[in-house]
Amino acid sequence: MRFIVCYDISDNRTRNKVSKLLKSYGIRTQLSVFEVEADINTVMSLLQDVEQMIDIVDKFFVYPVGDVKAVIRLGKAQKGNIFNIV
Repeated sequence: MRFIVCYDISDNRTRNKVSKLLKSYGIRTQLSVFEVEADINTVMSLLQDVEQMIDIVDKFFVYPVGDVKAVIRLGKAQKGNIFNIV
């Protein structure tokens, strides 16, 4: 299943830790947005890890995308593509 993960974390050190963790789960699409392809157990594990890192004022969201088979990206996508369907 595909998930969109986004966050708003004020502390630079914490934000960098969360970003590094998310890079191991998926691909970065914007500074604070990642696409993650994983099962629900993996996402729950990710949430537990992030919960230990962030502060009460930080925000961390995981949105399930569902059964969408294609994601259309416009702009500079991975590997320099301008238009990318995955």
